[in-house]
Formats: sequence, structure tokens, C-alpha cells
Amino acid sequence: MKGNRHLRMTVNPDDTVTVTNKHGTELLVDIDGKRGLSPLELLLAALGACSAVDFAILMRKQRDPVEPLRLEVDGDKEEQRMQWLRVTYHVHEGADERKVERSRSKVADDLCTVSRTLASGTPVEHVIA
Repeated sequence: MKGNRHLRMTVNPDDTVTVTNKHGTELLVDIDGKRGLSPLELLLAALGACSAVDFAILMRKQRDPVEPLRLEVDGDKEEQRMQWLRVTYHVHEGADERKVERSRSKVADDLCTVSRTLASGTPVEHVIA
């Protein structure tokens, strides 16, 4: 079964993984996170990046841009899974609090595909080609 998103991964002799997208952009993944981000760090990065982009776009649409916007993603891993994740938005003091909360809520509940996928517990298949 093919979906509408696809990445190709190659395991290298030094135990890193090269991830390539359809445009040929490459990313190095390292299990220890020393030469590239670790797989779990990539998960947190995907959550944060998705949230950041959606949040910034919503704030711009409300005519209250928050650039530069800074986010932090924290979590706790126990027993081979993340037990919780938290996205923290750092916005400038002059931002309209109602617009900030409206955007945060919309990102978390409706827009960020990564957040919604994690929250819904999307099934994952592991198959041999």
C-alpha cells in the first residue's frame, strides 16, 4: 500500500541513517544524536516544527505576527514509549493574549498533523518488501 507521503532511508556502515525525500533533500539520523538528530529527537522536531509553522501562519492571518517565534518541545520516555509531550510557545510580550490562545488551541486541536497523529494513536504497519 502506498500513501501520499514517502521517505527513503539507507542504513550506513557507521550506523547512521540517511533519510531522503522526494526532492532529494537528505537528513542524517544518528541513534546517539551525535552526528545528527536521533530518531526520537526527530519526532519531537516534527511536532515542534509543525506547531511552529501553523501557529505563526495563524498569528499573521490575525494581523499579530509573532516573529521571531521560539518553541520548545519536551517529553518523557519510559518503557520504550513517550509518556507525555509538551510544546511550549515563547511569544513577545506585546502579543494579543486572545489571539495567542486561539492560535494555540487551533494548532493543537485542528491543524498540526503531527500533533493530531500522535494524539490519535495512528496505527503503524511494519512489513517486509
